Amino acid sequence: MKSKEEILNNYYTQGADGMPEISADGLLKAMEEYRRQAEEAAFNAAKEYEGGVIGGKELFETFEDYRASLVIPVATPTEPDELAQIQFMADSILELFIPQDKTVEQISFDIRTNGKEYTVSYNKTPQGYWVFGTYTPTE
Repeated sequence: MKSKEEILNNYYTQGADGMPEISADGLLKAMEEYRRQAEEAAFNAAKEYEGGVIGGKELFETFEDYRASLVIPVATPTEPDELAQIQFMADSILELFIPQDKTVEQISFDIRTNGKEYTVSYNKTPQGYWVFGTYTPTE
């Protein structure tokens, strides 16, 4: 295992004044190399065994196999559908349209998103909460 100094020596350059210097990018690369080396040493020192039994079958043959097992594919998030977009927008401004009159049971207002206009409606629950009802495109 290389020492920190040996790794840093690979990234030093000669400054204009003749003194050794290291750039920020070089320092980051040295730190990454040292971190990876320490991680691999820890892996080799404490290999995992099937069933936790020393002498059993190794779960990972090499450090690279172990690192590959850590990569978990993440599905790209899907775009919200039209209803979700409209409801999100309407919910975010609903407070501006709540009437002072407590007897009103339904409200509607117009919004514009993605270059289209819609009329959205909300219904009041018996508990007094406003719930998204419907949306219709307006022409």
